[in-house]
Amino acid sequence: MTVNEGESLRLYKKALRYAESDPEVFLSTARRAAESILMDIAMQEAVGSKPTLESLLTVLTAKGLVPSKVVLAIRTIQNYGNFGSHAHKAADEEISAEDVRPCLNALTQLAAWYGQTSSSLAENEERHALAAVQHRAGTTRLADSTLIVVKALLLGCGFEQALAQRNHRVVSVQRPWSDHLVKDVAERGLDLAIYNEQRLTRMTEGDEELRSQVVSVGRVGHSMGGRNFYLLAARGGRWGDTTAVEFLRNPAGAEIAVPRHSDMFANILAAFSTDEAGLHERGIRILDVPHHLGLELFHLNRDVLAVGGQNLRMHARDEDDYFELLNSDMLPQSAQAQLRSAAANVLIANRVWLAEMRMQPAELHRELMRRFHDMGSDEERFEELVHDLITQASFPHQSSQHSRERLVRHVLFESYRLGDP
Repeated sequence: MTVNEGESLRLYKKALRYAESDPEVFLSTARRAAESILMDIAMQEAVGSKPTLESLLTVLTAKGLVPSKVVLAIRTIQNYGNFGSHAHKAADEEISAEDVRPCLNALTQLAAWYGQTSSSLAENEERHALAAVQHRAGTTRLADSTLIVVKALLLGCGFEQALAQRNHRVVSVQRPWSDHLVKDVAERGLDLAIYNEQRLTRMTEGDEELRSQVVSVGRVGHSMGGRNFYLLAARGGRWGDTTAVEFLRNPAGAEIAVPRHSDMFANILAAFSTDEAGLHERGIRILDVPHHLGLELFHLNRDVLAVGGQNLRMHARDEDDYFELLNSDMLPQSAQAQLRSAAANVLIANRVWLAEMRMQPAELHRELMRRFHDMGSDEERFEELVHDLITQASFPHQSSQHSRERLVRHVLFESYRLGDP
C-alpha cells in the first residue's frame, strides 16, 4: 500500500513553476495544493469535513492532526491566496516574485511535513495489514522498493522462483529505504529485505535481542560501486562558486537536507570524518527531509545542499542549474575507502522464517546470487530487466523515456557491472 500523494505533489510542483513567472497564478495554485494536502490527511484519518481549506484546517486542528507550526504555514498560504484573488482589482498592487516568497516558504514547509506524515501513516496502515497475515503458512513477505539499485536485485535474483520451489508465495510490500526495514524484519512484519550492511551492523552491535531476530544472509553488492555519495548544490545559491576544497576547509553555515534515519546520513559523517556533534561544531545544520521532495528543496532555499538517491543525482545532471559540490572522488583516500565499505548492501532475513524454510543463510545467498549472475550473462533476460526497471522504478515525473533508460543502465553498470558503461 502506498499513500496516493500524486495530486497534492502535482499541485505543489505546479505552484513552484509559477512562483517567479506568474506570482498571481502561484498564489491560487498554492492554496489548492494546501487544500489537497489537508484533504489527503483527512481521508487517511477518516475525518469528515467540507472540502474547503478553512473547514479542513479547523477539523484537523481540533483533532490534533496538524501541529501549530504547520497551522501557521497554512494560514500564511490562505492569507496570501486571499490577497492574490483580489490583487487584480488594483493596478498599483501588482504582485512580484519577491512579494510571494513568504507564501513559497510556507508551502514548502507544509509539503515537507506532509511528506513525513503521509509516510508515517502509510507505514502504520501497512503494519496493521501485515499483522493480519503474519503467520499465514506458505507466504513470504519481501520488502519491495522503487530504488533502481534495490529493485534490480529483487527482479534479477528470482525470489519468486526460488521460494516457489519451497511452496512459498512471495508477497511484495513497498517500504521506504530506512532503518525501519531492520525492525520490520525483526518483528516479522517482513521476512526478507535488502538494506545497508553497515547500518545493520551498527543497529545489531549493541542490541542482543535484535541480533537474535535478524541475520545477514549475505552481501549483494555495492551501490554505485562504492561511489554513491554526493552533495548537490544550486549554481545560483551560496555555494555556486565554491570548490570542494574550499567547502571542506570551511563548511560553516551549510544546511544539508537528508533523510536522517538512513545510510545517507551516515555517509555525510563519513565524508567529513566526524560524528553528529562534529558537524554541529563545524557549523553544519542537518535538515531531516522526506525523499520525495527532490529538487523542489531548492525552491525553498537555493543555499541548501541535498543528499539523496541516484535518481535525484541523475535528474540533477540533466539540469544546468545544479552541480555536485562534493562527491566520493573529491574526498581523501581514507574517506573514499570508508564510503566504499559503507556502500555495501546485504540481504537480511528473519531467523524464525529461515528455520521454518529449513535453509541456511549461505545456501539461500548462493542460490539467489547464482540466479542474478545468470540473468546478467543472458542478453535477452538483461534487456527484460532494463525494461522492467524503466517501468517499475521511480523517476522524476518530467523525465523522458530516454533519460530513464540511461539512468537505469548507468546504475546497473556502476553497481553490478552489468551491461555497458
